[in-house]
Amino acid sequence: MSNYIFEEVSSRYITENGEQVRLVNYRGKDEQTIPNTVLNIDGSFTMPVKDFFEAGVSGNLSEVIRDKVVERIVGNKNTEETVDAE
Repeated sequence: MSNYIFEEVSSRYITENGEQVRLVNYRGKDEQTIPNTVLNIDGSFTMPVKDFFEAGVSGNLSEVIRDKVVERIVGNKNTEETVDAE
């Protein structure tokens, strides 16, 4: 995952359990691992509005997205939802 560059594609406010959160759509690109090949990871997740704007202001939204993706992949390693990276 260290070769992936994650970017916010779009985001919007949604209400989740009566609370306003930010739905972040992202794309992760790996253009380095396999020559002449681009492997994308697309997805979305929700996060608190305050955290979203703090990540944007501090310039680390890409890292926040990467952490969420890794957390999802690793967190599901023993379930049917496992993402097969092979």
